[in-house]
Amino acid sequence: MRNGILYQSLQLHKRIFLSLCVLELVHGLLILVAAWSVTHILARWIPEMNYTQEPASDFLMLAFVLLAITLVHHQQRNRQRSLSDQVRSDCRHKLHTSLLTQEQDPLTFLPVALETIDALDSWFTVVLPCILSLVILVPMILVAAVVQDPLTALIFMVTVPIAPFLLYLIGQLTHSASERQWHELQQLSGGFQELLHGMLTLKLFLQSKAQQERLRELSQSFCQASLQVLRLAFVSSFALELITTLSIALIAVNIGLRLLNGALTFPTAFFLLLLAPEFYQPLRQGGSAFHSAMTTYTAEKSLHHFLNSCDSQLDGQHKQLQVPPTIRTVALSFHYPDTQALVLQDLDLTFPANHTTVLTGTSGAGKTTLLRLLAGLSQPTAGHVLLNEVPLDQLAPDSCHKLVSYVPQEPHLFTASLADNVSLFQPVPHERIRQALRLSSLEEWVSHLPAGLDTRLGTDGVSISNGQCHRLGLARAIIQNRPIVLMDEPTAGLDEATEQQVLLALSAFCRHRTMILVSHRPAVMAWADHQIELSCAKEEQL
Repeated sequence: MRNGILYQSLQLHKRIFLSLCVLELVHGLLILVAAWSVTHILARWIPEMNYTQEPASDFLMLAFVLLAITLVHHQQRNRQRSLSDQVRSDCRHKLHTSLLTQEQDPLTFLPVALETIDALDSWFTVVLPCILSLVILVPMILVAAVVQDPLTALIFMVTVPIAPFLLYLIGQLTHSASERQWHELQQLSGGFQELLHGMLTLKLFLQSKAQQERLRELSQSFCQASLQVLRLAFVSSFALELITTLSIALIAVNIGLRLLNGALTFPTAFFLLLLAPEFYQPLRQGGSAFHSAMTTYTAEKSLHHFLNSCDSQLDGQHKQLQVPPTIRTVALSFHYPDTQALVLQDLDLTFPANHTTVLTGTSGAGKTTLLRLLAGLSQPTAGHVLLNEVPLDQLAPDSCHKLVSYVPQEPHLFTASLADNVSLFQPVPHERIRQALRLSSLEEWVSHLPAGLDTRLGTDGVSISNGQCHRLGLARAIIQNRPIVLMDEPTAGLDEATEQQVLLALSAFCRHRTMILVSHRPAVMAWADHQIELSCAKEEQL
């Protein structure tokens, strides 16, 4: 399919794909030369063949050709690995983009990001080499056979279509078996993750053994589905081995009888016998390649939803906006999937440019949800978010990222250095990072760290408090320096003195920006230019 992941990957990495085609062409020529060299060396020992060429030169040429075949094969494997690594890296990048811009179920996302993408590797390391051999090597050997002996070439052509027809019949069973295997894998991954997350609760209510039994049943189902796929792969490989062996035997018998009758010379007969196994080798590999292709096809279908949703967002428009923009919501409503209760309902709000607005309201009023809608991280159920009258959903993600900084209520802490946590792994001078930390009132804390900006944070590093994590999110927004800043509880967990320092930094930072904050703190509400109080939406049926 032209819109498939694998087809698009070959379009994006044409240079590597073309180099693989060239290497396969060279590989085919070297096989023909090697077969011809072996034929001439053996023909020398037949008395009636009066060759005058020195034997040493023949053996030297054969050794050179065999060495060249090994080097070409090594280069092919390297390029196949490189192509596979690049394509899987691109897919993971798109999946991460989809995860950040859309609501995704972690139970289904995790196996897709790991096992499903890794399954694409077999297409580049098993299926693609087999396809290239069928398209390039097999026709080259067939042309050589036509030149040497048309009758043998005719037998080649008659026996070749049997294998694809057999693979088609087996494929009808393999396709459904592969889909069942992936479904059982997703069920097993989801059940295992649920068990880990809820282990404490299950222990308290004495339900852990029941959950373990369910996990055992899921594991058994996955094993049975995998064994069914392996059985089909074994049957297809055995059938192809049988067909190709019988075809080679048919050609060998035909050539032997004609050689005895004098219809063929020894060099021609032996040359064709050497080429016969190479001609059928791609077909013999077709069993494992076909099994890998069906597995990859099933994996590609699983990825289709995630990658297409991301690509559809990439088709947005890149428009020039006067910054900082005025933000308006028009009849904005939102409810979470699988629920009927509206979190936000028919909101018509205005956030003026060059001003700071604070959102207040009771818990559950939808303040955080509104920030996510304004940041483009969630899509409204109804209504629009307008930036200077331009709908936010019509902007490309690149444009949104350059416009909006979003600091969540609990900024994520990466297992990386402090500098990487502030810059989000972007190349930023350390002086700018220090300035952002100083404005966020973290300078004193940084001075006590053992390695300064290189201090490792996260699971294996230095732990930080809630208040420090909030100020780290503020430092990230300062580094990004974007015209729209959305912050969820930026001063939560801070004492009054530190809160005043942060507000002082925000006063300098908010100039020429449209800033929207969620907060319950009286100091923040007094500091902001405008205040909007949200109330819980009425529960209505959509």
